[in-house]
Parts: sequence; structure tokens; C-alpha cells
Amino acid sequence: MLELMRKHAKNWLMKFLLGMIVIVFIFYFGTRRGEDETKAVATVNGQDIALAQVQKEYSDLVELYLQQYGSSLSEEMLKGLDLKQKALDILINKTILLQKAQELNIAATEDEVRNYIMAYPAFQRGGAFNEMVYQRMLRMNRMTPEVFEAEQQKMLSAAKLEQLISEAVKVCDQEVFDFFRFQNEQINLSYLMFNPASFKDSIAPSRKDLETYLKEHGSEFRVPEQVQLKALFFPARDYAAAAKISDAEIADYYERHSSKFAQKGEKAPPLAEVKTRIVQELTQISGMAAAEEAAKKAHDAIYQQENFDGYAAQNKLKIVTTDFFPLNSIPAPFNKAANFPQVVMDLKKGEISKVLSGEGEYFVIQVAARKPAYIPELKTVEQEVAKRYSEMAARSLCKKTADTMLARLKKGESLNQIAQANKLSVEETGFFKPGGAIPKLGANPQLSMAIYQLAERTPLPESTFEVNGSFVIVFFKERGKMDTTDYDSKKENLKKLLLQAKRNEYFTTWLENTKALMIKEGKLKIKKDFKEL
Repeated sequence: MLELMRKHAKNWLMKFLLGMIVIVFIFYFGTRRGEDETKAVATVNGQDIALAQVQKEYSDLVELYLQQYGSSLSEEMLKGLDLKQKALDILINKTILLQKAQELNIAATEDEVRNYIMAYPAFQRGGAFNEMVYQRMLRMNRMTPEVFEAEQQKMLSAAKLEQLISEAVKVCDQEVFDFFRFQNEQINLSYLMFNPASFKDSIAPSRKDLETYLKEHGSEFRVPEQVQLKALFFPARDYAAAAKISDAEIADYYERHSSKFAQKGEKAPPLAEVKTRIVQELTQISGMAAAEEAAKKAHDAIYQQENFDGYAAQNKLKIVTTDFFPLNSIPAPFNKAANFPQVVMDLKKGEISKVLSGEGEYFVIQVAARKPAYIPELKTVEQEVAKRYSEMAARSLCKKTADTMLARLKKGESLNQIAQANKLSVEETGFFKPGGAIPKLGANPQLSMAIYQLAERTPLPESTFEVNGSFVIVFFKERGKMDTTDYDSKKENLKKLLLQAKRNEYFTTWLENTKALMIKEGKLKIKKDFKEL
């Protein structure tokens, strides 16, 4: 049983614990509306699966893994997980389930749908279904009750089919104990770590190498478009001096905002104590209003006359001209304006913006000049190109070396022999429970799944793994002693968990066999190049 668990750990544990089963989340089916049906990447019995659906599912999977592994989830690790394929598989599986349920006349009743929705905690308050909460959550997700309930009916129908297929699966006491052992035993790994930095000295790129690298990776060195702006500023302080604040305005402001002047848990102080502060705030408000009015007046006049410089000279306004800057590095005070990059992108040379607000001021801008984006010549970025080329080449050589050493281990060389040949030391993780971050190595989803398959007879994984920028070979060393004192108290919950895991595995096998038959019969068609779309 333990060997079987290790063999299927990826399916039984990762898919189950990460929630990759049919009944996952109440909005699972309901968030797949309005997709682009014109770009089909697969067809199931004549029903298309759109590229947009796959892209959304892919984004959901990436988010799922990011939540578990955080910043340690690198681009290379994502590629290794093949999440695009997983996303398509999930959508194909759902489509097949719904079609099979319809063929077998398996459908959730209105009562079942209603009871399911009313029992869902997100729609409850005080332990009971709340219609207002239900309606509000649907509005937040841009759904009508009719659409949402129809999608839940589909989901429950698919769940009924899954239950029908897998309910014959049972578990015995020995399997439960094996599962307990599988979850609780600790292992100790030996490992060798190959660091790309140690290979850099052997990298000596030629100029041709650098030219080729720059050509193939030009986007890494691309200098973005830059703009130069002219601006007229209308700061509130220039208009605040003219403000005349009456006692009536002060009293009214105090009455409407008295709570903001009070200390926590205390009453508001008398008006006399906060009068100066109120006058300052009202003066600032008045100044901002006058500044906005002046800015709008300037904008309208410049727009009609198309004379930015002339208006400034006529009204004795100072024009501020910026240096050239890219829109991903906006200088102050423009970085205080909302959506400023988009505002500038929408303007052509010589055009003026709408009135924009900053911190204590309003302003109007004009695009004075633009410098288009470009990829620099090698001579201007040669040092950085050489650095990145060397890093890439060192990483590639490091991985190749680690892969070669793993192959030698599989042929019978010892870990110590490999370590000596590469001037490395054999390290140990210490005892830990598989499933999460690995002591001294950190988190890597592929490595975490591979560890489940390691044992005395199979001490080596199939591949090396990239962890924190280095490449690692792990080697099973030993198992720790297991504490069984709490087995009896956990037995029933473990039995339920194992039963669900086995049923998921059984159901997955049925689904894969069904897909294989459909492909053979031409009922399931998948675009071979869908990952490139």
C-alpha cells in the first residue's frame, strides 16, 4: 500500500489537497461565462472549448500555486508544472462530465440546488441563509440568480455522476494505518547543490555571442518610449489668500465634522479650541476650488486657441518643462495624478490634457516631444549584455553538469564520489515531513511531489531540481521513527480522507480512460499547438 501511495502521491495528495476535484468552489462553474468562443482549442463531442476559457483557468492555477509557494515559484518551475496543459485538462474534464451526466439523465433537482445554495456558509448570517447577502454577492460577481443557479445545477449534476462512479471504492484498516504512516513518517535526504556562480569563470563569450544574445533578447534591453512635457500649475496656496471665511461657515463646518476633532472615546472639544484648525482647512478647500476654476479656465482657452505658450505669457504663468522620462518612471509631482501614464499615452505631440489634480494643486500638461522606444546598439550596453549572457550560459552549464552527475549516480557511482569529483560537500536536510518546504532547500512544487516517490529501493528522483537559483540532486537517506500514540484518535478522519483520495484516483482513472476512447473515436479533438496561441 505504501509503495502504491508513493507512486500515486501526485494524484492522491496534490490534486486532493489543492482542491483539483469537481466540487471545489461554489463559483467554479459560474465564473466561466462570456468567453471568446471563436478561438477553439479543443472540441468535445462538437462542443468547443475557447482559448479565453483556458487562459482564465491557467490564471487561476498560477494564483493557486503562488499562494502556496510565493516568490519561490520561478518561471522555470511554472514551465515544469505545465499549467497550460492542466488548465485545458480541467476544462475538458468538466465538459465530459456534464455531457455524460446528460446522457445518463443524471441531474440535480431544484430542491437539491436550493438546499445546496442555502447551506453554503458565504450566503449565511447567524447560521441561516440570508437573501440580501446572497443577492449582494451575486451582484459583486456580476451574476443574476438565474444564471448562477443554472450553473450550480450543472455542478451538482456533475458531482452526482462522480459520486455514482466512485462510490463502490472502499478502504480497509490496514490501508488507513498505511496512510497514517505515509502522512506522519519523517525522512532525511542527502543532497548536492550545484551553484551557477561557480561556472561563470569558464564562460568567455565572443563578440558574436553577445551580438546574437542581444538580437534574441532585445526586449530585455529595450529603452522605452520617453516623453517631454510642458505644464502649467495652479497650486491651492496661490489662491488661498483671497479666501474669506465667515463665522457662519466655521460654525457649519464644526457642526458637520465635530467627530473628527474628538479624541477616541471622548466628546468633541469646544469650537473655540479648534477654530484655527477649521479656518486652515476651509482656507485650503477654498484655495483648491479657486485653483480648479483657474485651471479649467486655462484649459478651455488653450484648447480653443491652441496656444499653450501664448496663454501662459499673457497670464504671467510659469511653464514648467520636464526632462525626457519614460512612463514607467514618472517624476513628481505628476506621479500624484490618477492614471497619469494613460493620460500621456493618449496625447499626441502638441495636445493638452484635461485638468489633472495633484497634491494640493491642479495642472494642465502639453506633450512637447516624444522619443520612440528602441533597442540600443551593443557598444552602449555591452557590459550588461555580457553579464546576462554569462549568467545564462553558467546556468545552462550548471544544469547540464547536475543532470550528468545524476545520470552517473543512477549508473552506480556513490554520492561521495560525485561530490569529490565536483569539489562539493554532501549535505543533509535533517528529518522532516514531506509535503511543504524542505529544510535547507526551501519550497519547490516539483521537488515536493518527487520526494513522495523516494524510498530505500528508489533513492533518486528522475531529474534535478532548481531551488533558489541552484540545481539540486537529492538522495533518499533514511526514515525516522514514527509516533503512533495518536493513531486511534485520528483513525476515523484519516479513513474519510483516504476514502476520498482513493475515490478521486478511481474517478481520475475512469476519466482518463474515457478521454482516451473519445480521442480514438474522434469525439475529442485538441489543437496540438494550443500552448502557442
